Amino acid sequence: MAKKDGGAAAERLSRADWIAAARRALVEGGIAEVKVDRLAARIAVTRGSFYWHFRSRAELLDALLEEWRHANVEPFLRVEAGEAPPLLRLKRFVGVWLGADAFDPDLDSAMRDWARGSKRVAALVRAADATRTDVLRRIFQALGYGPDEAEVRARVTYYHQVGYYALGIVESRKVREALFPAYFKVLSGFDPPEG
Repeated sequence: MAKKDGGAAAERLSRADWIAAARRALVEGGIAEVKVDRLAARIAVTRGSFYWHFRSRAELLDALLEEWRHANVEPFLRVEAGEAPPLLRLKRFVGVWLGADAFDPDLDSAMRDWARGSKRVAALVRAADATRTDVLRRIFQALGYGPDEAEVRARVTYYHQVGYYALGIVESRKVREALFPAYFKVLSGFDPPEG
């Protein structure tokens, strides 16, 4: 990582390093912490290093929004790819929340906090919520539920999970996995499939 003592050292700090620092700052302190000088101090580099990779803070914020979309929206869309039966798609959808691979509930909460002060971000969060619930609704319809019941089941499933992390419920992964079959049955009306 580039330190403040250094000329060409700024080149060693990548664009991804700055985005990662912005992501940590957003999660830990909110959007007010995502400022060039604060990020530079946080990662012990000069502001010049930032401008090696970004023209402005706005460009960094756009990259941060794209990072969130990549980690917290796209995995849900990938659930629909392929020919898996609807119960398996539902299990995979819920598995995105339970997995530690991409989805970051702390980042999602931070985005919701940021959205309270930004109409643009609020619109993006609403669009992400709509995208995710649309995927769920389509899965429930494929399971044979009519339009209204599919919509309600999609909302309840989605609101349940968002509420889980918005309330800061702390459970071990082992406990969540143990409760998964019961949650799945209550929310879907079916036992979870194998696989």
